[in-house]
Amino acid sequence: MDQDTVYAVVDIETTGTSVQDGDRIIQIGCVFVQHNKIINHFETDVNPLREIPAAISRLTGISNARVRHAPLFDDVAGTLYSLLTNTVFVAHNVNFDFPFVNAELARVGYPELEIEALDTVSLSQILLPTAPSFRLRDLSGYFNIEHDNPHSADSDASATAELFIFLFRRLRALPLVTLQQMIDLQTDLPRETARLFTVARDLNVQHPRKLPDFLYLKNGLALRKVPEVEPTPLTAPIQYPKTKKQKQKLMPDNLEWRAEQAKMMNYIYNNYAAADQHPVKQMVVEAPTGIGKSLGYTFPMAFLGQTGRAVVISTATTLLQEQLMEQTIPLLKQIVPFPVNAVLVKGSRHYLDLQRFATTLALDETSKQTQLLKLRLLVWLTMTTTGDLDELHLATYRAPYFQEIVHEGAVQPDNPFYQDDFIRRRDSALKQAQFVIVNHAYLSEHAHELGEQLNRPYLVIDEAQHLSESTLRQRRTQVKFAQIMNELHHVQRDISREIGPNLLALFAQDQATTQTIQRLLTTSQDLEQALTTVVNHLFLKFLAAKRGNTQNAPIEELVPARALFDATQDLAPTLKQLRDGDLALLVQLGTIRERFDQEHERFVASQRYLFERLDTRLHVIDDLLQRLLGIFDQATPDTTSELFWVTINHVGDRSSLQLASGLLATQGFLQSRIYDAFQPVLLTGATLFSSGRSQYVLDQFDLDRQTTATHRMRSSFDYAHQSHLLVADSGPNLTRVAPDDYVTYLVSAITQLAGAVHKQTLVLFNSLNVIERVYEQLTQQPEFAQREILAQGISGSRERIAKRFSTGNDSVLLGAASFWEGIDLPEEQLELLIVTRLPFDSPDRVFIKANYARLEAQGKNPFYNAALPAATLKLRQGVGRLIRTPRDHGAVVILDQRLVERQYGQSILRALPKEMPRTVGDVGMLTQGLVKFFEKPTPDSETTPEI
Repeated sequence: MDQDTVYAVVDIETTGTSVQDGDRIIQIGCVFVQHNKIINHFETDVNPLREIPAAISRLTGISNARVRHAPLFDDVAGTLYSLLTNTVFVAHNVNFDFPFVNAELARVGYPELEIEALDTVSLSQILLPTAPSFRLRDLSGYFNIEHDNPHSADSDASATAELFIFLFRRLRALPLVTLQQMIDLQTDLPRETARLFTVARDLNVQHPRKLPDFLYLKNGLALRKVPEVEPTPLTAPIQYPKTKKQKQKLMPDNLEWRAEQAKMMNYIYNNYAAADQHPVKQMVVEAPTGIGKSLGYTFPMAFLGQTGRAVVISTATTLLQEQLMEQTIPLLKQIVPFPVNAVLVKGSRHYLDLQRFATTLALDETSKQTQLLKLRLLVWLTMTTTGDLDELHLATYRAPYFQEIVHEGAVQPDNPFYQDDFIRRRDSALKQAQFVIVNHAYLSEHAHELGEQLNRPYLVIDEAQHLSESTLRQRRTQVKFAQIMNELHHVQRDISREIGPNLLALFAQDQATTQTIQRLLTTSQDLEQALTTVVNHLFLKFLAAKRGNTQNAPIEELVPARALFDATQDLAPTLKQLRDGDLALLVQLGTIRERFDQEHERFVASQRYLFERLDTRLHVIDDLLQRLLGIFDQATPDTTSELFWVTINHVGDRSSLQLASGLLATQGFLQSRIYDAFQPVLLTGATLFSSGRSQYVLDQFDLDRQTTATHRMRSSFDYAHQSHLLVADSGPNLTRVAPDDYVTYLVSAITQLAGAVHKQTLVLFNSLNVIERVYEQLTQQPEFAQREILAQGISGSRERIAKRFSTGNDSVLLGAASFWEGIDLPEEQLELLIVTRLPFDSPDRVFIKANYARLEAQGKNPFYNAALPAATLKLRQGVGRLIRTPRDHGAVVILDQRLVERQYGQSILRALPKEMPRTVGDVGMLTQGLVKFFEKPTPDSETTPEI
């Protein structure tokens, strides 16, 4: 490969994936690229002399009739061989296309092509590290590459050629230092893909380029400069626009007026702006999907913040943080007549530690996954100003390599990247920001720190329905004994392994240090023995008598605080041994560290890495032991606010034992540990209330009714015409039905309902086990032979199957837990929602059991004070998946006759949109109702974009 190379960008369509099994090429597309320009094309259909499977025809649009008179591969092989000779073969997944072409050439008597080959999937992963998907169709969309017929070889080859040209230019634009580091990593990429780095480096040496102004070099890394934030000029605050006319004057013309959104803005502004006239109240505002909730609170808060008081916005997930930053804040900037800036803040482990990353670059790496990650990170550093690893959309975020390079939170002045550190950048931006966007987990840990740094800012909690759960989860401590044991085993192996480098060999000439390392080895073995004693005691005391369950699922057992306190007394000598051993480990490590630092220069990179890995492992062990001992310390005879439990994977499996503790409830906690650091809190979300005057939501948010203003905004959707609710009034008795009979009923009902209307269908369950059994039977039904069925826990990760479903046609998705909320499927992406069972929490879960006991102790009924409102809210959230925009049209079916039979069913139904038309009957009647609903013409609802 050199500057004059001709690249042959190839795509093929085939009857299947295996030449050995008789699969054949049915279409070839080839686009020739030289000097970053397309110079020639070649494409042809091919008669495979065998039937094209129906699924392939649907995917490619290539039918048996179409190829019947096309040339055989024998007829085009000579032309193809001649065209590809002396080129570099390029494909999007080259390890499929290149071997397949060579196998077909060999089959008809031609020698295999002995040419270099490149893979544009790998190049895209490296050079476009922040792309959320590397499918050709998605990449074409990102870069406006014309790609009219995906899975057509000529269209795919043309799109891949345009992509390759873009990628090569992107590679050439990288600084020489980055290109050289990429070459030095000697990465094992498909075929000769890694050679392209050398080609780009050599071209850049021949034609030198100045380092772009937006980059700078530091300690061997090319980094992106941070744009300076212009100071906001001090001016008199601009008056808040209270009237419709005043607001409309500010809004862009393409944003539709939302009366309820404007009302929400005024409620918020009036509450906080009149602090000199009346006490400011804490606020809860339910803002249904469709009214523009995010702008509904950021708009008034921007005006309130003109005086210099920052606004902290907390939302449920890092993804929602990014949506606020990338969508809401830019829109707000267009609207308000003064400057607005925002910073996104996450926990330290979301950020890259530059020093730790630079250290790993010097190490030889055998893992292909880690090699690829290093390349992606080198390129990403020329793009990112935040160092936020979430920008990479990595499914491998928890890969072992990331534990070596994520930030631990503190950076010392002697760090070579001290001035460039991403946490320091974040904290610097925080001080100048008007909006600080965090997530609930970060807020619960850093509330008082934020309050002090920003002088009691405003606090908006978006997606507030997740606050209580997120806080409880964040205050949870869970220790896996097996994890500590595993880290100890790694330490022992690194000290004295027989094959490969070990720590004893590192200091073989230093008797004193060798003796310290030997003592460290003994200490780790003593700790392992002490941990085994603790595991055995906890298992025998709390779990040995437990019996299994039909699914062989994990067993959780609530441990009363008094019982754990008694166990602590029994284990007192062993727990002291753990404390002393942990301290000894750190002292011994300090002694070895001192010696290592003195002789640092004599060690090569791999030896330094061995020691740094020991250092990391011992600090992990220290952290885990401190958490474990902290749980035992919390257990006193008088403990009432903490919950304790033990878990094993299945009966008798004491090696999997975990000990955990957590906050029992958020009442009293949110007010003192979060809200008190801020101005009176504003909580908002699309689904917060389970009834008109719900005490449940106030309890969950730790609010007092007398000092809290509550508002429920009306939905802007036309439920009367956009939707229909169908409720089953018959079916198996859910308290007595056998599991097999229940699954049979669900399969029959889903088959009738989804089979009658052929719409994109989401089926919500409460159990992954039931999903698995329903999926197994549903895929055998002839009605679904031509439909894609996706199932949580079977078809891939939640993100993957949600994405596949959103791009599907007539698909069925079976989902539990996380699919009840947080999934956005507008218009034809979802038209039929089936709820198999009311979403009551399992009373066997330790948290639910403990909470019910707490309520009973207070003289309250757990069902009416917790179970019913929680289920009502979750059902509201599930039903909310259906209508997401004014153009949506769909039906929801609930297959739980308790809504009709039980008195509490009416309470639940009242919480659903009252304008939604309703049908009650058996599955047959509901099926007829569905057919009639979808036969009706959909209302014309052309609208302009929402504010």
